[in-house]
Amino acid sequence: MNTGTFWDIIDTARAASGQDKPIEQALADSLAALGPQDILEYQQRFDDMHAALYRRDVWAAAYLIGGGCSDDGFIDFRAGIIAQGREWYEKVAMSPDSLAGHPAVAS
Repeated sequence: MNTGTFWDIIDTARAASGQDKPIEQALADSLAALGPQDILEYQQRFDDMHAALYRRDVWAAAYLIGGGCSDDGFIDFRAGIIAQGREWYEKVAMSPDSLAGHPAVAS
């Protein structure tokens, strides 16, 4: 699966999520509409992007934002960055300090 298709799936899930449907449910619904090979390719792309955020500077940002960050918390934090979409993923990958401008952090 190419990067554009991966982010299209994330964007579709984000658009379908809301008060009554959390993003993880919307993402599960989007993935359920795909074939087995596409699901496996999605998972591989997710794993690669998730692993790319496994860095000390990203963990430091997670620690500061959350007032601490366990191993499990950092797994969830990185998945949350991916769930924010391509723009925020790329900002954080370039400079984790950019999270200071995210609405959920700035408020």
